[in-house]
Amino acid sequence: MMGFLCNDLSLHTSARFVRTVVVEEILLRTPPDDPARLLCAALVCNPWCRLVSARPFRRRFRDRAGPAPMLGFLCNDVPRLVGTRAEALSTRFVRTAPSCPPLAARRGWHALDARAGRVLLQRAAEAPATVRLAVWDPYSAPAGAGHHLDLPGPVLPRPPRSWNAALLCSATTTTTTTTGPSASSSWARMPRGSGDHVDAARGALAGNALHFVLQRRFRVLRYDLGTRHMSVLHLPPASHNQRIVLTTTEDGGRLGFARMEEGYRLCLWDMVGTTTGWTKGRVIELKALLPVIDLLGFAHGLGVILVGTVDGFFSVDQQTGRINKVGDGPGFYNLVPYVSFCTPALERASKNEEPTTNA
Repeated sequence: MMGFLCNDLSLHTSARFVRTVVVEEILLRTPPDDPARLLCAALVCNPWCRLVSARPFRRRFRDRAGPAPMLGFLCNDVPRLVGTRAEALSTRFVRTAPSCPPLAARRGWHALDARAGRVLLQRAAEAPATVRLAVWDPYSAPAGAGHHLDLPGPVLPRPPRSWNAALLCSATTTTTTTTGPSASSSWARMPRGSGDHVDAARGALAGNALHFVLQRRFRVLRYDLGTRHMSVLHLPPASHNQRIVLTTTEDGGRLGFARMEEGYRLCLWDMVGTTTGWTKGRVIELKALLPVIDLLGFAHGLGVILVGTVDGFFSVDQQTGRINKVGDGPGFYNLVPYVSFCTPALERASKNEEPTTNA
């Protein structure tokens, strides 16, 4: 009798293990831009919730899905006058994946960069020579509250004429790099004789170097992360001072930029070699759109350029030229695309140990 009982238990355990493996393989095939399916699976029962929320599953899901999708972008509001008082800066999240949970606006903060699911924020200055930075992980807590970490920032002896910052993430740490005048040796200085200022547009990480557009828009500031050496790259001449967006290849190894030329033509340029020159690549005709007001951002790793018109925001795929509307309304600048996986990490699951029939 005992032998039969042991056999029954082993068969039951084996069947349950096989069922778990099958469920995991099915859930791993969930489209990465539709996280609501994983959330629904996590709410079925405790075993499924533990499976979906576990780090091994999340790691396998990322490895299988390939590049993370663009879940949305952060819009920095243009400050408006209310009577005689200017409104504080704020940034809000616009979803491009309908199943992605909404996020509340961050009042008093301005988005500078985003990488690996984290956002670099700048606090509205309380004093002219004070810079406050923070890293925000929007989906690390329930209900989109996220985790907010204040970063130490230098107190400048005088208000800087221009500065910018970028977020760098490794497997275990997050750090920021800032360019601009400073009394601290940890902040990089502009090369002498540059005669220009750093633009507020988001920078680009290509290879082992950070790149920022200079305000006159015909040069790019390059900061080598290994040597901490700064240099200036000259861009091809343009007929007028049109705003540009820095781009990168899908593997992040080569720098490029996008610029509106000859009216409605979006021209994509790639760097040749390291710092030797530029070559014009694809040209995308945007005449079918309403007049393009500005280039607003680039989703690194996905090859998607964001442009603004009087009718809203549009994404342009630099490989296929496909155009999609992703947002409404003017009044924003320097969009920061949010590229990340959104997999649930629930603290509490359903009390049912087995899947319910109507889940």
